[in-house]
Amino acid sequence: MNSSQRLKIALPKCAELDAICAHFRSCGFDLPSPIGKGLHRVDNPLSEENDYDFEVFCIDPADVGTYVEHGIAHIGVMSTDLIRENGVQVWRPFPFGFGRYPLVLAAPQGETIGSLSARPMIRIATPLPNVTREIFASRGMAVNVVPVADSVTACLLGLADAYVDRLIHPEVMVRHGFRVVEALGNASLKLIVNRACGSRRRKTIRQLIEALEANRPPAPAPIEIPFDDDDLDYFNRGSEFDLAN
Repeated sequence: MNSSQRLKIALPKCAELDAICAHFRSCGFDLPSPIGKGLHRVDNPLSEENDYDFEVFCIDPADVGTYVEHGIAHIGVMSTDLIRENGVQVWRPFPFGFGRYPLVLAAPQGETIGSLSARPMIRIATPLPNVTREIFASRGMAVNVVPVADSVTACLLGLADAYVDRLIHPEVMVRHGFRVVEALGNASLKLIVNRACGSRRRKTIRQLIEALEANRPPAPAPIEIPFDDDDLDYFNRGSEFDLAN
């Protein structure tokens, strides 16, 4: 079978990779463990009549959408905050039950929306500069967005007054003396698909989506958000900038 008869799947090298692979294995995909570098050919477990097999590879989570949008991969798995951040144009037909995280504005304990808003300019560290600018521009707030990979360290060392990021490990935030000032929205993992896939490939992709849905694992418990007591009212406001869809 030549490469034109294979569907390439780009998986993110992220904390959820093991859960993603386990979900695919539950659908019959014989993925190597662990998935190393390079392309891994996998027989099609979805239909004996279909002539498409799969090739799976792992890349940086932020790059998955670019590979899928440009057709280097036909399918990928990507978090919706990164899809929004990078502005990639892809089809998002399936939400995974895991990998859902709050997107939060966090600051040193004792800071509030009021105290931050009173500053002439708020310095906000974030690995999501485009998303952060979009959020605060919609509010008319003056912010200086500082693009960094490690937003917590940026605040600890005085580079920023607050940060915007996914809340994955609340205990790390609390240990470093930070609290959530506001929950801005949610991010979730999605199966993404190149929009230009032909009808034959789409048939196999539909079979994949059906298999993923049929073998969906139980969703983990929601993350408890560590708010300051003065900001608990924000917990009940709902997400005004939901990235999960």
